Amino acid sequence: MAAHTRAAILAWVDAHQAAVVGLAQALVRIPSENKPPHGSEKACQMFVADYLRDLGCQVDVFNPLEIEGLTEHPAYWPGHDYTDRPNVVGVLTPQPGGAVGGPPGLASGRRSLLFTGHVDVVPTVGEGRYGWWDGTVVDGALYGRGANDMKGGIAAYLMAARCIRELDLALTGDLILETVVDEEFGGAHGTLACRLRGYNADLAILPEPNNMLISTAHRGGQQFRLFTSSEGVGMGFGETVLRDPVTALGHLLAALDRYNAERQGRPKPKGFENDVFPLMPFVLRAGELLPWGTGEAIPETAWVEFWIEIPPGVTEDELQSELRAVVARATETTPTLQRVTTRWEERTRFLAGSSMAEDHPAVGTLAANLSSVTGQPPAFGPAPFACDGFMFNLHSPTPVVILGPRGANAHAPDEWVSVEDLVALTKTYALTIADWLT
Repeated sequence: MAAHTRAAILAWVDAHQAAVVGLAQALVRIPSENKPPHGSEKACQMFVADYLRDLGCQVDVFNPLEIEGLTEHPAYWPGHDYTDRPNVVGVLTPQPGGAVGGPPGLASGRRSLLFTGHVDVVPTVGEGRYGWWDGTVVDGALYGRGANDMKGGIAAYLMAARCIRELDLALTGDLILETVVDEEFGGAHGTLACRLRGYNADLAILPEPNNMLISTAHRGGQQFRLFTSSEGVGMGFGETVLRDPVTALGHLLAALDRYNAERQGRPKPKGFENDVFPLMPFVLRAGELLPWGTGEAIPETAWVEFWIEIPPGVTEDELQSELRAVVARATETTPTLQRVTTRWEERTRFLAGSSMAEDHPAVGTLAANLSSVTGQPPAFGPAPFACDGFMFNLHSPTPVVILGPRGANAHAPDEWVSVEDLVALTKTYALTIADWLT
């Protein structure tokens, strides 16, 4: 890229910092909660579609279930409703005089770059200092549901594309900009549908909030409920041995905790050597309070809902077999567990950990541009979360690299994203588009 082009991109973003923030605020202010099996992403997706049309993109709006082969795909997980939940894809192809024609991305034979993000957010629960949908900016932090995960990152790549368009930089390759539905709660069908639709590229860039790392790998995981049950016990008057699901569940929680400590010492893949893979209980339930505020009988069922994270290379069968073995071993040695029944329920699909080649040339371009923008050497490391990246690395010809902003409180009150990072990412993305596609 010519020095004057680089300077023009940086100057344009500096002059449009307020617009970067404003676009992120606009996205945050459109509620798009994912409440399985339903979701309310349509209004936000229509906003994105209009934005892409204004950029001059070829825009494709489609329901994931319209895509041939989705429900038959081995990565499909049934049970989600996609009524009024469209994916949106915008494509910028070379200007007149360039090599135009055919489908975008890898199928075109031209260079290609894809930016991807999900507009769905987890539901609002609890109260914080700032409104869920206000998009308040205080001391360099933009607050609101989805600001960090991940509407801020989407705003950055949409503004990067606007920068390229307004500077009238002629593309010689294809730029694909997509926003998908139903990523939270182990969704990922929106992402899979785009791959099956044919939107595949030399590289996908995913701005999940990984604290400004260059991540060519990410974790996986799955969420479960584990139940302990027995037929009605009541107060157990006269019984010398009680069937007690609550105490039984306590034994299983202790066994799961020991298992989780043990697995931290296992050999881990490259890049994950020092990582801790948590097992996190989210909900613990047993019994009911009577109207006067107390309980008066042993409950028939107790359950825990928990999330467990895994490194790349662990399969669904391996994870689930290990968890069931933990319960079986604990039951063999614990009389309380032998008096109840246990049952598993999958609360999300299995999300595989995955990785891509670290030496991909477009990743080098992205890292060099990040360094030039921040003035610091780029930091590399795996993303500390599970996400829909596996749909790229494992189920498409498009590798994915994660580079997103800093922030905090994702999935919690007062979620926020760094405004400084959104500006830096807009510059980094725009420079990378120009380097790779012009």
